[in-house]
Amino acid sequence: MVVSLVRVPRSLVIDGVVGVILAMVIGSLIANFRAMPPTPVGQPRALDARPAGERAVASAQQVLAAKPDDPAAMANLATAYLLRVRETGDPSYYPRAEALLNRSQDLRPDDPNVLLGLGSLAASRHDFTRALAYGQRAVAAIPGRASSYSVVIDALVELGRYDEAVQTAQHMVNLRPDQASYSRISYLRELHGDLGGAIDAMRIAVGAGAPDAETTAWCEAHIGNLLLATGDLDGAEREYQLSLLHFNNEVYGMAGLARVRAARGDMPGAAEQAERAVKAMPLPEFAALLGDIYAQMGDDARAQQQYELVGAMQQLFAANGVRTDLDIAAFNADHGVHLDDAVAAAQAEYAIRPSVTVADVLSWTEYRAGHIAEAAEFSREAMRLGSRDPLMLYHAGVIAQAAGDAERAAALLRDTYALSPSFSLLWAHDLAQRVQALDGAGLAA
Repeated sequence: MVVSLVRVPRSLVIDGVVGVILAMVIGSLIANFRAMPPTPVGQPRALDARPAGERAVASAQQVLAAKPDDPAAMANLATAYLLRVRETGDPSYYPRAEALLNRSQDLRPDDPNVLLGLGSLAASRHDFTRALAYGQRAVAAIPGRASSYSVVIDALVELGRYDEAVQTAQHMVNLRPDQASYSRISYLRELHGDLGGAIDAMRIAVGAGAPDAETTAWCEAHIGNLLLATGDLDGAEREYQLSLLHFNNEVYGMAGLARVRAARGDMPGAAEQAERAVKAMPLPEFAALLGDIYAQMGDDARAQQQYELVGAMQQLFAANGVRTDLDIAAFNADHGVHLDDAVAAAQAEYAIRPSVTVADVLSWTEYRAGHIAEAAEFSREAMRLGSRDPLMLYHAGVIAQAAGDAERAAALLRDTYALSPSFSLLWAHDLAQRVQALDGAGLAA
């Protein structure tokens, strides 16, 4: 089956590399289940309500205890630890997974499952150069296995190698048109500015997954993000609600509902949803969102508390081997703090992975630090794929205006407003003011 990948001339992704992780974990669970003694006739097996990753860890630990020198058992426990990071947001599982995978590789240097585990770990830590190397070795070992391509595609995208990513993703979906491949199609279309095509592909990804799976709920929440980017608040809210129906602890659905409520001016409702997300999974992006909501409500003390929490969370991730410099740079640029450090961090990241998303962060940090010429250069690089992301459009418009390119600035700012006037909790009001100033008496229709 051949599926057209992009609809533009010439691309965590299920968050990061979770498709690979889940495939490996599910395989381990099935093997361990088959090794279990049968349940006596007439005695029902108790329903295990634990999350998939927690079950996988427990099962893999039992197997490894029985076979302490088995590299496959080590790799299975490592991949279960990676899934637990996704379920809990706790990066302390990364070093444990790394130790097991390194031991396993010492015993089986070319085992494709070990290579995929190492690639998944590297991608989760935002070391995409290393992730690509491991992924390519895994593909070389089993070129006919579609899941082997997931790490490669994700790494190519993050490294800014989009033509290669498109070709590899097309090959992956031709091998196996499933949730993992369709979600990558969606992201590639999104990066190329085809939001409608991205939504279509992600809907297919939802249909290709198990209804009650967390990955299906994540895909549903991302449809909400795409609809929110087009200004469809009602549609976005429906998708976020559906994500919570698929999986009642889907934190990205909670955060999405917070953004919808904020866009409608319901700050108490937004705070309630963002608080739910932070409690369910303490990630920096959720704490930052909650802090921004508190700031909009005029509660500076609670906002500052969340911003300090963002810093503490980032330090925890960094201590466990995750590259967080770009996230910190984006946060500092948005909030006008430590701008010289933000520029240096974004420049260093761009030197490693010159993607459009990194170029956008770099352009914004340069602008916020007052470096207009540099900001304009990287802003054009950020827009080279034709992105329709409203935040990227807004950044480009503001920077063009500062650089004196009035025609480009007007087109970009009006385009952002027409696409999604409530696109950002931090910057929607500034956008409205800029468009009003452009149009004199009122906003463009």
